[in-house]
Formats: sequence, structure tokens, C-alpha cells
Amino acid sequence: MPRLSQILSVAAAAALATRANAAVKTEDFVCSVPTSYSQAELVYFAERNCAKVEQAIKDITIAYKDGIYVSEKQKDAWVQKTGRAWEVCQESKQLLENNADVKQAANLAINAWGTVMMKGKECCTLLNAPYCIDREVSGALVAGLTPFFILGVLFNGAMLTSLFCLPRNAKKTLVKAGGIASGSSDAALPPPTDTVTSLLGRLSKLCGRETSCVFQKDLEDRWLKESCLRELPGAEGAAKATAALFSSLQNTFDFQPDSVRNQFEHLVSLWRSQVAMVADRDVGAHEKVNEVLLLGTALGDLHAELLDGFLKWRAKLSAYEPSAVPSRDPVDLNMLGGAPRVKLTGLPDATAEVPDADVDIWLSSCLEEVATFLLVWGEAGNVRFMPEVLYFITDMALAAEKSPSADRAAPGTGRSNHFLASVIRPLYNTVFDEWYESVTVADGKEPKKDVKKLHFGYDNFLPANTANYDDWNELFIDPERLVAGILLKDGTHLFNLPHKDRYAALMEVDWPVSLLAASSKTHREVHSLWGAFASTHRVWLAHSVLFLYGLCIEAQPPPETLGGRPLAGQSLAMRLAGVSLILPIHAMMWWRARWQITGSALRPPLCEHLTQVLQCKPVVDWFRKVCSQPSCFLGCKMVLCSPPDIIAFFPIGTYALVRGLDDGDDSLSSKVIGLLVLHFIVSLFALLNLLLVPADGFNQWTLTPVPVRHRIVRYFFWLCIFSVKFVAGLAILKAVHTAIDGLNIARLGHQSTSELSSVLLTTSWWANMLVWIVIWSTTFILFNCDTQLWFTLACTVLGVLNMFKQRRWHSHAKAWEHNLSHIPKRFSEKILTYASRPNRKSGAKETAEFSSVFPFIWDRVVTYMRYEDDIDSHTMAELAFNAKTGRDHVRWDHLRQPLKPSAGMRAPTHMPGSTSTVLRVKLPSVFSRKNPSETCFKTYCFMPDPHEPSNDDVRWRISALGRGLALPMPRPYRAPFFPGITVLIPHYGEQILVQKKELLKEDRGSDVPLIHWLKQKYADEFLSFTNRMKARSTDWPVAGDQWDEYTDYQWDKVTYWASMRLQTLWRTVAGMCYYYPALQCHFEAQADRESSLAKEGVWKPEECFTCMVSMQMYKFFDKTQLEHTNRMFDKFPPCFKVAFIDCKDKGEGADRDTVHPSQARRYFSCLIDAKSETEASGRKKPHFTIELPGYPILGDGKGDNQNHAIPFMRGHYSQGIDANQGAYFEQMMMLPCALGEFRSNKRGDGLGKRIIGFPEHITSDIGSIGDFAASAEVAFGTILQRSYAVLGARMHYGHPDIMNKLYMMQQGGVSKATKTINLSEDIFAGMDFTLRGDGRQIHHREYFHLAKGRDMGFNAVLGFFSKLSSGTGEQILSRQTFRLGQVLHLPEALSFYYAHAGYYVNQFFVSISMPLLVFVWLLVLLSDCDETFLAYQQCQPGQKSAADVMAVFLVACFSWLVLLFLVANTMPLFCELWLQVNLKAAVHKFITSIITLSPLMFVFQAKTIGHYITNEIRFGGASYVATGRGLPTERRAFITKNSNGAFEGLYLDYANIAYYDGVMLLGGVIMVGAAGGTQLDDNAASLLRWTWLSVVLTIMSWLYAPFIFNPYNFVSKHFCGDMKSLFDFFFKSSGKNWNAWYERTLLKSRKGVARSMTDVGFFIAVLFLTAWYSLLNLKAQALTNIFSEIDLLNYLYAAILLPPFFGSLFYCTLVVLVENLAGCRTIAKAGLHTAQGWARERAEKAAKKAATACGTDAAVAPEKARTDLEQAGASGSGGEESAPDVASDDHEAVALSPKAGRPKLRPARSRIWADGVPLAISAIVVMILQIAESCLALWFFRWVGWHKAFLAGLILKWGLTNMCLFLAESILLTPHCLSVLTLPLHHWVRSNRIARDMLVSMVIALPLLPLVFLNHLNDYICPGCSAHQLLIYRDPGTVEREERVFDIDPDADDAEVLLAVAPEPESMPPPTSSKPAVPAGSASAPFATTYGVDVSPAARAGALPGVLSTWSAAIFGGATPEASPGGAIGRSA
Repeated sequence: MPRLSQILSVAAAAALATRANAAVKTEDFVCSVPTSYSQAELVYFAERNCAKVEQAIKDITIAYKDGIYVSEKQKDAWVQKTGRAWEVCQESKQLLENNADVKQAANLAINAWGTVMMKGKECCTLLNAPYCIDREVSGALVAGLTPFFILGVLFNGAMLTSLFCLPRNAKKTLVKAGGIASGSSDAALPPPTDTVTSLLGRLSKLCGRETSCVFQKDLEDRWLKESCLRELPGAEGAAKATAALFSSLQNTFDFQPDSVRNQFEHLVSLWRSQVAMVADRDVGAHEKVNEVLLLGTALGDLHAELLDGFLKWRAKLSAYEPSAVPSRDPVDLNMLGGAPRVKLTGLPDATAEVPDADVDIWLSSCLEEVATFLLVWGEAGNVRFMPEVLYFITDMALAAEKSPSADRAAPGTGRSNHFLASVIRPLYNTVFDEWYESVTVADGKEPKKDVKKLHFGYDNFLPANTANYDDWNELFIDPERLVAGILLKDGTHLFNLPHKDRYAALMEVDWPVSLLAASSKTHREVHSLWGAFASTHRVWLAHSVLFLYGLCIEAQPPPETLGGRPLAGQSLAMRLAGVSLILPIHAMMWWRARWQITGSALRPPLCEHLTQVLQCKPVVDWFRKVCSQPSCFLGCKMVLCSPPDIIAFFPIGTYALVRGLDDGDDSLSSKVIGLLVLHFIVSLFALLNLLLVPADGFNQWTLTPVPVRHRIVRYFFWLCIFSVKFVAGLAILKAVHTAIDGLNIARLGHQSTSELSSVLLTTSWWANMLVWIVIWSTTFILFNCDTQLWFTLACTVLGVLNMFKQRRWHSHAKAWEHNLSHIPKRFSEKILTYASRPNRKSGAKETAEFSSVFPFIWDRVVTYMRYEDDIDSHTMAELAFNAKTGRDHVRWDHLRQPLKPSAGMRAPTHMPGSTSTVLRVKLPSVFSRKNPSETCFKTYCFMPDPHEPSNDDVRWRISALGRGLALPMPRPYRAPFFPGITVLIPHYGEQILVQKKELLKEDRGSDVPLIHWLKQKYADEFLSFTNRMKARSTDWPVAGDQWDEYTDYQWDKVTYWASMRLQTLWRTVAGMCYYYPALQCHFEAQADRESSLAKEGVWKPEECFTCMVSMQMYKFFDKTQLEHTNRMFDKFPPCFKVAFIDCKDKGEGADRDTVHPSQARRYFSCLIDAKSETEASGRKKPHFTIELPGYPILGDGKGDNQNHAIPFMRGHYSQGIDANQGAYFEQMMMLPCALGEFRSNKRGDGLGKRIIGFPEHITSDIGSIGDFAASAEVAFGTILQRSYAVLGARMHYGHPDIMNKLYMMQQGGVSKATKTINLSEDIFAGMDFTLRGDGRQIHHREYFHLAKGRDMGFNAVLGFFSKLSSGTGEQILSRQTFRLGQVLHLPEALSFYYAHAGYYVNQFFVSISMPLLVFVWLLVLLSDCDETFLAYQQCQPGQKSAADVMAVFLVACFSWLVLLFLVANTMPLFCELWLQVNLKAAVHKFITSIITLSPLMFVFQAKTIGHYITNEIRFGGASYVATGRGLPTERRAFITKNSNGAFEGLYLDYANIAYYDGVMLLGGVIMVGAAGGTQLDDNAASLLRWTWLSVVLTIMSWLYAPFIFNPYNFVSKHFCGDMKSLFDFFFKSSGKNWNAWYERTLLKSRKGVARSMTDVGFFIAVLFLTAWYSLLNLKAQALTNIFSEIDLLNYLYAAILLPPFFGSLFYCTLVVLVENLAGCRTIAKAGLHTAQGWARERAEKAAKKAATACGTDAAVAPEKARTDLEQAGASGSGGEESAPDVASDDHEAVALSPKAGRPKLRPARSRIWADGVPLAISAIVVMILQIAESCLALWFFRWVGWHKAFLAGLILKWGLTNMCLFLAESILLTPHCLSVLTLPLHHWVRSNRIARDMLVSMVIALPLLPLVFLNHLNDYICPGCSAHQLLIYRDPGTVEREERVFDIDPDADDAEVLLAVAPEPESMPPPTSSKPAVPAGSASAPFATTYGVDVSPAARAGALPGVLSTWSAAIFGGATPEASPGGAIGRSA
């Protein structure tokens, strides 16, 4: 035995020699050879097992020589095992050599390893991985399966959570009990009154209010004196009849007089607008307008449009017989409560649907219905969000037989009218009670604002079972539920009464019971992945099927198995057939998700019916009873009665048949092939049923039909995407299969049934399965990631093609034509359509191609540019037709002059043959034609065109006009027949006008003032402004930047100029009011002078256009804000109006007026304008004051603010505008064309049901961040929106969309306002618009532009995206997204998803892809074999190294994905700039964005988006974030203390969002290097360069992007201050500063143990932790097999797998004991008191709510709850102390301030240790102990040379510790864990958490030090050229030079020149903002900052200095003239 003598030691050889004569006892063998193996396989087993034995002998020998044998006993055991195993293998080899019994040889070899070496624990009898099977249930198996058991429990807990927790339908119980105690509604209804009281009330009403005659006369005057309709035939009669009707309705129903006046004006406006549209039909037919028919036809059309929804709702209700609602008779007048009215006569209707004799009656009936609806709608307040509720009230009012106020006195003192108090307010009170506890008045100084308080637990989101506007509205949509659901107070049904008596009975309706959430809730907004899955299940099914098919196609045939066929099938056909099993699984999950989100109103109370079943009632009768309930208006009888699609389960049966006949051969029999064909047909049918068939039963309406050609395009679009995706995905899947083959691990489905039963008890198989699952899970996420990227690329291609389609495929024209030269012709043809046209038959040599009016229009455009100071007088003269236009003294009055100059102003030029004086003009050179060569040469050779303006904005404006005119646009309306439009601008606290103190601070020292920055940024415009002011006033100073020389009057002008360049309300209103002069120009240029409306003094632009600002806080404006508002009234045209919310004390009689008792005020909606009287306070007296039912801001603000102002809007159309937008006069001239998009050809054709979207020009591209954000907006608003419109995925985005207001009124308004759910309020209008269908369409047009400002700072941009992400998270859970996901066809559903929610979800996938890849990389590397004891590590001969396998895997799976990500994010903008400008601009923008580190920004942005959307779906907590509109000049400190003593800064902002994950990723990468991931050959290493680039980019972005883009971050003195503050944050006051931040942001966000452990995040964390656990468990099992004779082996095994918290917990216990004995005020005690306070607050509020609901004493319940909590909280816990009154979303670290103070503790003996052991010290000790404990437990791995196992153990220890910390934090908040016994746990948790923050902050701060040094060196060498500023602002900056002012005595000849002021020169010091920017990372906390211009001295100190240097301009260039942004794709609101 020569080889043996070489391997074994002398001692081992001697031992073996003594045993050589002993016979081998085969009867002790426990392993047997399967009988099915062939001869070759038996030989393979014999050789492989003996090779393992030889390898083990070699490993043991080496270990023996190295002294690794622990004890002599272990050494002896090794000698005995190796000797006997060697003998057995030798005998096996002899049998093989002699060709004897091969089976016996194999049996000997198998037992040599299994029986001898492994002591019978495993037998290696498998041909494939895992090769060896365990023979018995081992401790390792139990330890390995424990995590799987935990996973199963958690998964089932998550599945069953909230299944039985829906509220019980308590309506019947409540009715029997006589109602519920709402606290307001019931008690507030006025009691019945007797006849005397009624008479007195009516007399009081007649004496105290306006008489009907005076009121009616006032209404008539509003028509006949103020409206242009007075000139139409029949107008006087119509005015009298309408006024009489409104007056009668006011008296009959007791509407508010001001509301009636307002709605009368509204009706007149709508009537005039409809008249314009009727007249336009004649204009379009080139016929004379027949004005006789206008009023009658317009009224019929208005009735058809405004009441379209009402008429269909009423028809549906009348068709339901139990409702007893008669059908509408078109020629029968309504009863209207007996209200007298004047019949409408003399108005013919050209399109009436009744005989001519009945036209008057029909029109009168139409007028009654329109008027009644408007009056009901006008007073509805928040009830307007429920349009079908208003239909219900309107129908009752129309059918009322008698006046409801005839038998009832005016309630209370008469402050509230009867309709408001008795009809609307009870409904409002029910809504308020559902969400809120109270609205109180804030204490403190004036103004005392309102403070609203939600119910307990409603702060983050409304609970899933809480009803909202949509739930209540849907009750009124469904006739069946409506009839059964509306109950009176006596328990009877309202619909049991006759139709004519129901309105009077409305006052007796028990609304709290009728609208009870348990009976009205239809959709539950569940904050879990079930809610998201329900809405998007088709997306995941499509991806799952594609993924599984690709997986099967790329998979190699399974190897031969023991005991039959592999589970996955042997052939490709069988594997593909198995994919269909995903269908029943998906169907069950979708059914589960539907059950989860379905409200209690659509399914029976489950508990009641389960009780019935348990009582042995017949199950069939039970189901029949359930399914017969009127519980579902959606077309399906609730979810329980519509189980999962049965067809989805058919593939199970067909697959079972196929597998039953499959014999396992590659060749299939004909019978099997036939069954396979049947199976595939059934599966395909089931798949198409789930994917392609829209579930129409989920929607109440019928969607708008899509043209076939559009549907074909959409299907083809997605077919292309999925085809490309599938082909590219095959490469990924192939790489994964290759990697798994290289790893040689077991794969699910490759085992036969018999093998599976064997390997289920094998530890290595479970470990392999976990690795296999983790790899494929990561691959599936990567497979999903690229869909969004392919979608973006496809949208880019589609957008380009669509642009060419709009140009009629004239691609050569697009490429070669000069758009500017075509402006005169196209403007004349498309906009000045009705003006005088050029006479082509003229005898002149050349006739102009433009209209004779165009020069005057264009000169007016140029004049506006000059007035705005965008151009100077010289440029003005060059751009104008009339050179005399170029003048400096352009005033506002000049813009109001007539369009055409008078004869006296014309030049003395005469045309041949004419004696009239004409005006000679010259075509501006900008319109001169240019050939392509000239354009190309000047563009690409950097030769600017001297004829183009130098101002970038002006160049963009002219170019955009040229591009827009080249696109198709509708025929414009002709003056005076313009439909009405209102621009609505919601305003809260946005800046109106910038003030002098903000532009220039008196005590500014060396700070750079904001006005100086603006002057440098807009140098040419400031010069133009100065010249214009000098022309107006000779004393205007030429002072440059000597700002003190300007007078107060001059400063007023400067503030106006500055405000037009900042994001102010003044700029927005100024731009929107350009509609007014634009309409006036149209009237002057091309009005129909034959119309009676065109008479002088009749038509006014304000009748067609209203600019309304909804100033929510006008009531609380200070003096400056009021002054600025009044300046707007003085400056802007009469079309400008302001709506605001007023409030007064509710006073006496509030109970009788049904004012909610929990509200302290009455609220009013008011309207003011320039004509309003100004009061002494500076406020204006309202024209209209309409009392609201209650506090109007019940949502997140913006939607409610818009809602209160909507009744004051005029005209048919509305345009939503934000207060940071602007406009251009030339674009406003296109308004008549834009309104033409809504043109209808006849009544009822539905063409007016539209939302028209337009792009925006982003003007805030200041600095790199501003440019990135602007670029994203440009790409999203142009090329992507263009594609979305084609794909049917475009919705409404708020601005600058124009909407048909009539149809928006019929769906609840222009936005929605349910708290939290509708945070992104605008898009819901588009979704509802789409769902209501019936011809409604959303289009996107690009010929019309508005300007918009956007966020410009890093924190502001991310704050904006946090709002969008959180809003999208709520949007996914909403009923609108769910229903659109079901009812849309698959292409539309996919486009809708990826155009909206999918973008944000994909950002999450992108952000987690890198950590997942590093995780898998590490897992595979550390699962590889270590260098010693190879035989025991399941290593196979010839197996590839894990590093090489992962290199190939990463290259194939990830490297190309990075490139695709970059291309997809840049291609839309690149193509759009190429289309708009040229290739040079596109390339320049791309290079500039890359150089300025845009990838860092967008990687961090993706991380932020992913964080917020996932947390919102899981935890809620979204809130409105105002758009940041300040300049990006504020420095935010690393960490600092603000003026309130609170710590804040960039570290606290993003710690939980990015820094923790960034350090974890950095640690993972370091571990990859330590595990040998970089030990590759040169070829493999080069292949990984993209992967390493991505890793480094991600780490750099997550850790350092906020600091890199932070202005002046690396200034040394400020950085040193940051480090001092960081030290104080951790070490000062024993860590209390850190503890305060931790408790408020991280700890309080925990949701308790139960919810934490059922959260999907915890489930995923346990899954991945289990993978590491199984890996180390396998390694530990191998150790036990090697060192089987160690006495303490089991203890070592446990130490390896347990978390390392024993030593640290003992230390914390010891510290707590010592601190308590010393009487220290410890942080642990403070934390315990905080947790007790939170628990007490929750318990008291929950008890109070429960007591209120049950009717018990609400005052006793909290005390009982407090007592119970104190008993549960254990002794000595300080239960009398209250919790600090803090908000969970506050990310500042503030000192705790309990309500009742801290408990009194004994004074500490030492002042130094008065607060106990400093937490930072404990953190260091705890970390040392835990690291030492971990290393000690794992040191055995290190000792035996298993370095990879040691690293894997460290990772497991870290993961287990984090899991324990997470659970401990949840435990600390449970009510039963609030005793002093938990103090050590408090201390342990906080020590670990502060240690994490100390480590993370150090990792971030230390690498910044070199940058600080380099920046300091930069400032020293070149103080005027900062590299950091060049990166952030693309401007190297300048230094604020030393200002030296001297005093000179001019009278003295030789007097000294004395220095007056000599401040220290200083490079611009950066400010430290005192405002937080991003929340510290609470799981659901939104950004809490309203971003604006900081006017503090520090803010101005950081203002961006200087002019653009030649160097920076050469590198970065100026702003692109055509489009200013550049970067990646983003999403806007």
C-alpha cells in the first residue's frame, strides 16, 4: 500500500496493521444500493464513495499533522474510522478489478463512507445533488427546518390576518336600538314645531329677509345689465322667467340668497357659453348665425350636458320597481314643492325632441331641473364630492309636492337657512364623525387658526373599514342598495313613502345609521401587499407565466432519477405543461386579495353566517340566503358568492391526466400528445380568461369604446415589448441555469417521488433548496425590473412616430423646414382664421402669405416681451413689424390700447389706387427663410444666428410657437362666440410677491444678497428693466448693485421684476390673466361684427374668462399678504377674482342650526374681486358669502380648497393651475383653438366629454439638480405623455389640463379629497373620468404651452418625490386603480400601470436589485467549500469555484441591465430634444448631465421613491408636501442644533432611507472581497467591470449623494461645526439628544409584535435569514461529523447558531441595576416612561371610542383603561406619568417634554454620572461584547481553517441580532411589557441602535475629510472658481469682494480720504438651513418641510454668486434655448 504509507502517519499505519487480519463485518452496514441502478452507475458509486474516503483520510492526516484533533479520544476515533474505511474500499476495488460482483463492490464503497466514516448518519446513494441522504432525523435537520416552520406560520398568519376582522353589519341592531349615539347629528336636527311657531317663523322670515320681488328684480338686473345675452332675441323673457324661478326656489326650499345669486350668475355664464357653442356650428358651416334659435337651443344643449349623469341615474332608479320613482315626462313640469314660476316662452329650439307645441313646456322643465340642480350643488359643500347624493336630493326636490319649510320654522336664530341646516349639514356631520373628533381653535396669538383632530389611529391613514366619499356615493349609485339602505329615524324605509313626500322626509332620515360604514363600505383600502396585488394581479400573472416558460425552455432535461420520473417532467413539453399550475395558485391568491379588499357592504357578516353553519343549519340554504342579499351593485354577488374562477382549476385535472400517462421517456405517445394538446388549450383558455378578458362586473359604468385601429396598435405595442423582453430574458435565465449547474446544487423538480421522500430528511437538500429559491427569487425580481425600461424605450419610439404622424409623416419637412419662417402664414391660417386673408388674385407682384392683422398681433406679442423685460428695445425693434414699436417706455397701459393703431399714428404711405393712409411694415428678420445648409452650418459650427434673440427664454418661446403651429389644431372659436373658461389656482401659503427684506437685508455684512444673484443670473433682463424704468422716470439710478441707492418706490418696481423671475403667485396670476387681452385681441381682429353680441359695449372678455385664486388662508393673512393681494386686484384685469374661506364663532342657535358640536366655528365660502369694498383691516368685503355645512378641509387640503371655490367658477371649462406656473401671451392666443378640442357637432354626441392635456415649459433649470428635475419634467410632459395618450394610459395631472367642467361636476369635482387616499388628488379625476366612460376621452396636445417652476434643490426634489411616491402608494390601494386594473383590456391595463404606479414600484425593484445581487453573491461564495476537510463539505470533483460561477452569472444578469437602465432613462429626453432642437443640443444635454453626476442623483432618487412607496403600501402615513420653490442655495448641515434646540441635518434626514442600507451594502462588498469574490482570472475580472461600476455607483449615491449636492458642504469651518454637533448629538447629556430622535422617528413607528411578525417585510427578512441559517447549519453539521468525539459538541453547535446577545444583555442588566441603586436619571427609564405614555394614550382613546360606540359612559372608560394598563404594566413603572406629546413623523431630535413631567428620582451622588452610564459608552461596550461573543462562538471554524464558514457565521450573527432588535423594539411597545423588568431590554436596544448610528456616521464623515481639504485648497489657490460649485450650479462662482467705502470732504483741498466701512473679506459663507428637508427615516413618515426661499441672513449668505464664466460656459454651455432640462425620466404631479 504505497499510497497509504504516504498519506497516513506512522501511528495510524501501526493501528491499521493491528486490524489487518480482522474481517470486515458487513452485517453492520446500514447503507444499501438501490436495485434500479445499472452496472455503470454502480461502478460510479463505488469510485465516488471511495474517492470521498481517500479525500477524508487525506484531510484527517493533514489535520492530525497540524494538531487539529482537540483530544486523544478524537485522534483515536479518526484512526479507527480511516483504517476500517480504507480496508472496505480496498475490498471494493478488488471486486471491481476482478470484474466480480459490481453490486457488492458498490455496496462496500457506499458503506465505507456512510457506515464507517459517517457512523451511519448519511448514505451517498444519489446520482445527482445532494448525492447523499440523511438516514435519520438529526438535530441539524430539526435546527434547519425550524426557520421553515416559522416561515410557514408567518405566511399563514399573513394570509389569515384580517380575514375575520371586518365590521359586523350593525344596521339592523342599531335600528332596533333606536339609532346610534353620533354625538351630533341626531341631536342637531330641529324638533317639530306647532302651527303658531310655524307662523311666527314665516313672519320672521318675511320681515327679516329680502322680499321675493326685490330679490327677483336683483336677479333680472344681473342678466339684463351685466350679461351680453341681453341683446339676443327672447332674452328679456328668459331673464324674467329664470329670475322668477330662482327667486321662487329660494323661498320654497330656503336656499341661501347669496348662493342663489351666485348660481344665477353661474347659469347665465353657462347659458352664454352654450350659446357660443351653438353659434359656432353655424360659423363652422360658413352660415350666418341664427340668433333667434340661440337661447332655446343652448338651453336644451346645456340641460343635456349638465344633467347627463342625473338623467341616466334617474332612469336607472326608475327602472328599479321597488324605488317607485316614475319615469321622466319631458313635457311635464316638475312639482318643485309648489313653487310658483313663470313659464319660459318664445324660445325656439332647433333640436328639440318634442313637438313644437310642447317646446315651451319642455324648455321650462329643462330650466327647472338645471336651476334646481345648480342650487343644490352650490350649497352642498363637501357633499359635492358625492355627485349621486346630489342627484338623489335633486330628484326629491323636483318631485316635492309642497314646500318643506311651510310646516317648519326657520331653525334657530335664522343664521343658517333651512336647506343647509336640514338637508346638507346632517350629511356633512355624518362624514365628519366618521373621520374626525373635533375642530378647535388654536390657542395663542392671532390669527387663531383651526386645529383638526382625527380619531385615534387615523393619523397615518384611514382604517380599511372606515367609509369615505366613494363608499357613500356608491350606495346612491346602486338602486337596490339605495332603496334598502336609507332609513328614517323610526326605522322605516324612506322609499316606502310616495315619491312626492320623500323630500319632506329627508329631514327625518337617520343618516348615521343609513351611512354606517359596516353597511356602506364597498372597497377596503388595505395597507398590505394584498391590496396592491388585487389591483395589479394581471401584471404579475403575465410576468410569472413568461418567467416560468423561459425557465423551462432554457432548462436542461433532468438527469436520471431513482425510482421513476422527475417531478418536473423529462421532456420540454412536460415541463411547459407544468407552468399551467400557476393559474390555480394565482386564482386563489387573487380571490384572497379580492376578499381582503371587498367592503362589508358587498359581503355578508361572516361571523353571523359561520354561527348559523355551526348551529347545523343547512349549508345550501345558507349560501342561497347569502347570495340573494342585495349586497353587490358591481354585477357580482359579493366575493364569497363569486369564488375563484373555476376555469383556472381545469389545468390541474388535465395535467394530472397527462402525467398519469407519461412514462418518462423523451418520446411521447400519441395518446399523451393528444392530452397535451388538450391541456395546452385548456390552460391557454384559462390564462386568457385571467389576463385578456376584462372583468366588467367590477365597474358601474360602461367604458368608452376604443377604435379597433387603436386597440390593434396597443396590442402590437405590448406584443413587441414582451417579445423583446422574453428574448432578452432567456439570456438571463440561461445564465442562471449555468450558474446552478456550476454550483452543483439540488434543484426542485429534478427528483422523483421516491427520491423526494428520501431527501426531505436531508439537511443538505434543504440548504440547497434555499440557495436555489434565493437565486431564482432574485432572478424573478431582475426579470421584472426591465419591463419598465423596455416600456420607456418603446414609448420613446412610439412618441417619435406619433410626432411624425402629427406632421402627416412628412419627415423630410420636419428635418429640413425652418419653422420660424412659417409662423406668419400658419398663425394667420390656424389662429386668425376669420381675419382678412391675403388676396392671391391681386395684381401686385408679391402678396404676403399672412393676414393683414398678424403684424399687429405679433407686435403686441413683442410688446409683452419688452414689458416683461425679456428683450431690450433694440431686440424689440428687430422682432417687430413696425420699428416704432421698439421703445423703452412700454407701460401696462400700452398693452390695453386697441390692437390697430389709429389713422393719425400711421405713416403717410398710400397704396396705388387708394387714398387711405396705410401702415408700412417690414417682415422681421427672424421670419426670414433659411435653407437647411445654413441652419446646419450655424448650428453645428457654433455660429449663432445674429437675427435670433439672445435671451434663451425668448428663443424658446418663438421656437415653441413655430413648432406648435406646425401641428394639427382645431378650428378656433370666433369672437364673440367664445365658450367660458375659468382658471383655478389653489393657494395656501405660497409667496405672492417677493419683498425687499428678502431680496436685500440691511445688516447683511459680507453676505451675497438674493437680488445680487438675480441680477447676475438675469443680467440682460435686469439691464432691459433698468432702461425701461429710466424711460419712465429720469431719476431712476444707474446704480448697478449699489442697492442702497434705490428708493422705496424703486424697490417696489424691483420686487415686481424679481417676482416675475421667482416662483410666486404674482407671476402665475400675471401669466394666466394674459387670456384676457388675448381674447380681446381676437375680438378686435376677427369678431363677427354682424352679431348683436359684437355691438360696442356689449361683449366683455371677463364674461368668457375668469382667473380665480382659491386663497384658503386669506382670512389669516397678515398685513403684507393683504397688501400684495390688493395690489393684484389693482394690477390685473376685472377677470381676476379670489375665493376664500371665512370663519366666525358659531354663536347661539348652533344646535338648532345643526352645526356640529365638535366644531367651534361656522365657515363660509366667499368671493371678492377688484370691485369689492376694502375694509379698514385691508380685507375686502365679499360679493358672495355662502355658509358651508362645516369645516371644509377634511382631506389633505388642496382638493378641499378647490372644492369650496368651484361654485364661483364660470363657463363650461376649467383649467387647473398651480401657484408656481406662468404663461406667455403668444401661447394664450391659441385658447380659442384649444377650446375647439371640446367642440360637439350636435346635441348628445358626447364629443365634449374630454380632458385635454398640454405640456409645460420648465423654467427652473437652475443648477445641476434643477436641470435634472426639469429634464425629467420635459421628458414626461412631452414624448411620454404623447405615447401615453396613444396607449390609453394618460390621466389627469392637474395642470395645465383643460377639462369640461360640466362633466367634472358630475363626478364630484376636478379632484378628490378623501384623507390620505387622495393625496395625489388630481389623477383621481382622470381615473374617475375614465371609469365613468360613456364617451369620455382624455387627449394630449402639444401646440399649447404654459410655463412651470419646479424644485431646484436636492432636498426639495426628493421631498416632492416623497409626496408622489406616498401618493402613488395610496393610489394603488384605491378602488379606482383596482377597477381600472380589472375592466381595462390588457394593453391599457399594462400601460396604465407602467405609466403611473409601475414606475414607482420599479424604482423600488431597481433600488433593491443591487443589495439582492450582493446578497446572492455572498451566499454562493460562502457556501463554497473551504480548503480543509473537503470530503465532509459535499464538494464534488471538478466542481467550478463559486467566484467563477458568480462572475458569469453577474455579467449575464446585471451588466447589460445597467446599460439598459442608462439608455432608458436618457433616451426620451434625448429624442425629444433632437425633435425639438437638434442633435447637438441632445448630445450636449446628455454629456452635461453625466459630467455633473446625474446618475448619483437618480440612484438616490430611486432609493427614496422605493422607500416611500413600499412603506406607504404597508404602513400608510402619507401627507401633503408643498412644492419646494426656493433657490438651491441653502446649505444643510451634516447635523446641527436649530434655534429650537432640536437636532436636524442631512444625516437625520436620510439615515433610515439610505445610509443604513448603504453601509450594509458597503459591508457586503467588503465581505465579497474577503470571501474570494475578486480572485478571478483577467478575463472574468474584466467582465465584471460594469457590475463593479454599478456597485460603486450605488454605494457612493446612497452614502454621499446628499453631501455632494449640498451647497457649500465642504467649507472647512462649517464642516468642523458639523462634526462638533455630531459629537454633541451622541455624547452630550448621555445620549439624550440621540434618544429623543430615535424615539420619535424609529421606535414609535413600530406596530407591535403581532403586526410586525405578519408584515411581508418581516417574512422576506426571515426567508433570507433562513438561507444563511441553513448554510451555517450545514457547515456546523459537517463539524459534528468530523469532531464526533467532542464532549461539548452540542453546546458548540448551539453557540454557532444562536444570536450573540447573552454577554451584552448581562452587561445591560448590570448597568441598569447599578444605575437604579445610584438613582440615576437614565435613558432606559425615560424610554420606559415614553412607551407607557404611548400605550396609555392609545388605550384611553380606544376605550373612549368603544364606549361612545356602545353608548356607555365615555368619561369612565379611559379611567378604567388606565387602571387596567397600570395593573398590566407591573409595579414601579411610574404609571402616573404621561407620554410626551410628540408626533411620530417629526424627524428632529428634541428634548422630551412630558405633559406631567418626569418622575422624581433620587439625586445622583456624582454629577458626572447623574444621567447614568453614557449611552455611547454602553454602545461601545455592547458592540465589543457582541463581536467577541460572535467570534468566540465561531472561532472553531477559524481554527479548522473554514474561513468562509467563519464569515458566513458573522453574517448570520449580525442578521440574528438585527432580527432580535426588531422584535425587541416591537415588544417594548406592547402594553404587557411596560414594567421595570424591561429596563435592561430598553438599554440593550438603545445601545445597539446608537452604535449603529455612530458607525454609519463615521463611515460617512471620514471619507468627506479629504474633500474638505481639497475644497479648502481650492479656495486658497483659486477663490473665485470653486470646483464644487461648478458641479452643483455649473458655474464656478465668484467671491464677494471686499467692499470699501470712503468718506471724502469735497471742500478740503488736501483732506484725507477716510475709510468708512471695511468689513472682512470673505468667500461666500454658506447658510445652515433651520428647516428640515427630509424625514429621518420613519417607516411611514413623509417629508415634513414646506420648501421656500429662506430669507434669513444665513440663507442669503449661501446665495449662488456670480456671473457665468467663460470657462463654465465652454464646458456646460448656456441653457438650451428650446428645452431646459436634462437627465432621467421622472414623474410630475
